Amino acid sequence: MTELAFIETLHFLRPAWFLLLIPFALISMLQWRSGDLERQWKGVIAPHLLPHLVVQGSQRQLISPLWVSLVVLPMLVVALAGPSWTRGESPFAVDSASLVVAVDLGESMGSEDLQPNRLQRARSKILELSQARGDANTALLAYAGSAHTVLPLTDDASILLHYLEALQVGMLPKSGKAPELILPMARDLLAEGGGTLLIVADGATEKSVEAFRSQLDGAGIQLIVWGMGKTQAELDQDAARGLKSAALPLNEAGLIALAEAGGGAYQRVTLDDEDVTQVLQQIDRHYALSGDSSRPWVDGGYYLVWPIALLFLLWFRKGWSLKW
Repeated sequence: MTELAFIETLHFLRPAWFLLLIPFALISMLQWRSGDLERQWKGVIAPHLLPHLVVQGSQRQLISPLWVSLVVLPMLVVALAGPSWTRGESPFAVDSASLVVAVDLGESMGSEDLQPNRLQRARSKILELSQARGDANTALLAYAGSAHTVLPLTDDASILLHYLEALQVGMLPKSGKAPELILPMARDLLAEGGGTLLIVADGATEKSVEAFRSQLDGAGIQLIVWGMGKTQAELDQDAARGLKSAALPLNEAGLIALAEAGGGAYQRVTLDDEDVTQVLQQIDRHYALSGDSSRPWVDGGYYLVWPIALLFLLWFRKGWSLKW
């Protein structure tokens, strides 16, 4: 889970326990003042003699009963409040996070700037993602100048593999690049439980951006755009090294605009599996925020038990006491 996702999902299962911090703060303040010998003798001893006649006790030391209590007791209150940021598995339902994958089959997806080509790289990335998701529901769409449902929602990864291998550049009846045509299909597939629409492409037009802005607003569908290909700068670098390519550059600006229009996220293809990890985290985060409410929140207070117990061991030291 990313840092932003952690902050957004963090909450407390039993927040009423934080009321204990009020008496704790008052008692700690009184304890601190009671240990301030200069304050106690200020009205009795002359000010110029006071610093030389008062010897501070051990509670002013860094490791002292007072300082340790100032650390342990707030940690104990936080543990009792039950911090939680992830959902556990529901005993009554399985993970039903649905994913609709829409693959661009335009002519540019046959470019070989990514080996062996952009479409083949997209296939392998989608398969990695499917394997990481296990038996979660996945549907497959394809588009160019027209859009078609290749595979409805299924939890069988082997069937998805079969249909992915059948996808070929130029196989659709109409050429072009119109991802907006898949939106009605995606909405129908995700109508019941919501989910994520993942578009795997190398470009988008302004017309598509406007369609996504108007049609995805308030649909409750998460949009992720996965860019396949190299930018013009990267193609120029390849050419400087003698690796010439006739590929059209990745229209990254158009894909980013498409993602932003649908209130989603853009992910660039990477040589390793970092892009797969990021896409998977986005899907899981969306499901954690809007998924099945029967999935219980995991109590993270138990993680604080061991550090609290270790700090409490200090109270077994000889002469370790706190005078109230």
